[in-house]
Amino acid sequence: MTGTRLGGARGDLTRCIDASLQCQAACEEGMARLVARGQTLSSEAVRTLRQCAELCELNVRALRKESRLARRTASLCFELSNQVARAAWLDAEDPGSHALARDALRLARACRPLLFSF
Repeated sequence: MTGTRLGGARGDLTRCIDASLQCQAACEEGMARLVARGQTLSSEAVRTLRQCAELCELNVRALRKESRLARRTASLCFELSNQVARAAWLDAEDPGSHALARDALRLARACRPLLFSF
Protein backbone atom coordinates (compact mmCIF):
# COMPACT_ATOMS: atom_id res chain seq x y z
CA MET A 1 0.00 0.00 0.00
CA THR A 2 1.10 3.53 -0.61
CA GLY A 3 -0.39 4.96 2.57
CA THR A 4 1.00 5.41 6.02
CA ARG A 5 3.45 2.83 7.33
CA LEU A 6 2.40 1.59 10.73
CA GLY A 7 5.67 0.10 11.85
CA GLY A 8 5.24 -2.65 14.44
CA ALA A 9 1.81 -1.42 15.51
CA ARG A 10 -0.41 -4.19 14.06
CA GLY A 11 -1.89 -5.04 17.48
CA ASP A 12 -2.54 -1.36 18.21
CA LEU A 13 -4.12 -0.97 14.79
CA THR A 14 -6.45 -3.93 15.35
CA ARG A 15 -7.44 -2.66 18.81
CA CYS A 16 -8.23 0.79 17.41
CA ILE A 17 -10.32 -0.67 14.58
CA ASP A 18 -12.25 -2.94 16.97
CA ALA A 19 -12.80 -0.11 19.45
CA SER A 20 -13.92 2.21 16.62
CA LEU A 21 -16.52 -0.30 15.46
CA GLN A 22 -17.81 -0.78 19.02
CA CYS A 23 -17.92 2.96 19.70
CA GLN A 24 -19.72 3.57 16.40
CA ALA A 25 -22.42 1.10 17.42
CA ALA A 26 -22.64 2.61 20.92
CA CYS A 27 -23.00 6.14 19.51
CA GLU A 28 -25.72 5.01 17.11
CA GLU A 29 -27.57 3.33 19.99
CA GLY A 30 -27.11 6.46 22.09
CA MET A 31 -28.59 8.61 19.33
CA ALA A 32 -31.62 6.33 19.15
CA ARG A 33 -32.09 6.54 22.93
CA LEU A 34 -31.87 10.33 22.91
CA VAL A 35 -34.39 10.64 20.08
CA ALA A 36 -36.71 8.20 21.89
CA ARG A 37 -36.46 10.49 24.95
CA GLY A 38 -37.66 13.39 22.80
CA GLN A 39 -34.47 15.09 21.69
CA THR A 40 -34.45 16.34 18.13
CA LEU A 41 -31.95 15.25 15.50
CA SER A 42 -30.56 18.79 15.55
CA SER A 43 -29.87 18.83 19.30
CA GLU A 44 -26.25 19.19 20.28
CA ALA A 45 -26.10 15.81 22.03
CA VAL A 46 -27.54 13.92 19.05
CA ARG A 47 -25.29 15.80 16.61
CA THR A 48 -22.22 14.97 18.71
CA LEU A 49 -23.10 11.28 18.76
CA ARG A 50 -23.74 11.33 15.01
CA GLN A 51 -20.35 12.95 14.43
CA CYS A 52 -18.73 10.37 16.66
CA ALA A 53 -20.37 7.46 14.81
CA GLU A 54 -19.43 8.88 11.42
CA LEU A 55 -15.86 9.62 12.52
CA CYS A 56 -15.50 6.09 13.90
CA GLU A 57 -16.60 4.70 10.54
CA LEU A 58 -14.13 6.94 8.70
CA ASN A 59 -11.37 5.97 11.11
CA VAL A 60 -11.94 2.27 10.44
CA ARG A 61 -11.75 2.81 6.69
CA ALA A 62 -8.62 4.96 6.95
CA LEU A 63 -6.85 2.48 9.22
CA ARG A 64 -7.76 -0.54 7.10
CA LYS A 65 -6.42 1.20 4.00
CA GLU A 66 -3.38 2.55 5.85
CA SER A 67 -4.40 5.94 4.51
CA ARG A 68 -2.20 8.98 4.91
CA LEU A 69 -5.10 10.44 6.87
CA ALA A 70 -5.15 7.59 9.41
CA ARG A 71 -3.13 9.51 11.97
CA ARG A 72 -5.55 12.44 11.75
CA THR A 73 -8.66 10.29 12.02
CA ALA A 74 -7.18 8.44 15.00
CA SER A 75 -6.34 11.77 16.62
CA LEU A 76 -9.85 13.12 16.04
CA CYS A 77 -11.34 9.89 17.40
CA PHE A 78 -9.17 10.25 20.49
CA GLU A 79 -10.41 13.82 21.07
CA LEU A 80 -14.07 13.28 20.29
CA SER A 81 -14.38 10.00 22.15
CA ASN A 82 -13.04 11.67 25.29
CA GLN A 83 -15.73 14.36 24.95
CA VAL A 84 -18.45 11.76 24.35
CA ALA A 85 -17.27 9.71 27.33
CA ARG A 86 -17.40 12.72 29.64
CA ALA A 87 -20.86 13.78 28.47
CA ALA A 88 -22.19 10.22 28.65
CA TRP A 89 -20.79 9.68 32.13
CA LEU A 90 -22.55 12.84 33.36
CA ASP A 91 -25.91 11.85 31.82
CA ALA A 92 -27.72 10.34 34.78
CA GLU A 93 -31.07 10.20 32.93
CA ASP A 94 -29.94 7.60 30.39
CA PRO A 95 -29.35 4.11 31.78
CA GLY A 96 -27.22 3.23 28.72
CA SER A 97 -24.97 6.24 29.07
CA HIS A 98 -22.37 4.50 31.21
CA ALA A 99 -21.95 1.78 28.59
CA LEU A 100 -21.49 4.52 25.98
CA ALA A 101 -18.90 6.20 28.22
CA ARG A 102 -17.07 2.89 28.62
CA ASP A 103 -16.98 2.26 24.86
CA ALA A 104 -15.88 5.84 24.12
CA LEU A 105 -13.05 5.62 26.67
CA ARG A 106 -12.02 2.27 25.22
CA LEU A 107 -11.73 3.95 21.84
CA ALA A 108 -9.64 6.79 23.24
CA ARG A 109 -7.27 4.31 24.90
CA ALA A 110 -7.07 2.17 21.76
CA CYS A 111 -6.33 5.07 19.41
CA ARG A 112 -3.83 6.87 21.62
CA PRO A 113 -0.84 4.60 20.82
CA LEU A 114 -1.41 5.15 17.10
CA LEU A 115 -0.98 8.89 17.45
CA PHE A 116 2.73 8.40 17.98
CA SER A 117 3.48 5.28 15.94
CA PHE A 118 2.95 6.45 12.37
